[in-house]
Amino acid sequence: MTQTQITKRLVIGRHQWGIADADADQVASLVRDAMTNGTRAALPLYDRSGGHAVTVYLNGAATSVVEIDLLKGPRPTEMS
Repeated sequence: MTQTQITKRLVIGRHQWGIADADADQVASLVRDAMTNGTRAALPLYDRSGGHAVTVYLNGAATSVVEIDLLKGPRPTEMS
């Protein structure tokens, strides 16, 4: 059994989910499309407490802010 690498995250309001590294580009594209066009998207994510696979349904028309942390580049406190 291959373990899924989950180093990225998605935050909507107070809720936070993990994004599998292999799904990061797809999830970012789905979120961008939903937020830009006011549509809905089914996102393949992981709950942050137990790492269980979940599907989160995002309504881009009803959500004002979504944070996606894909861990690209250095952190504000890190040097590159």
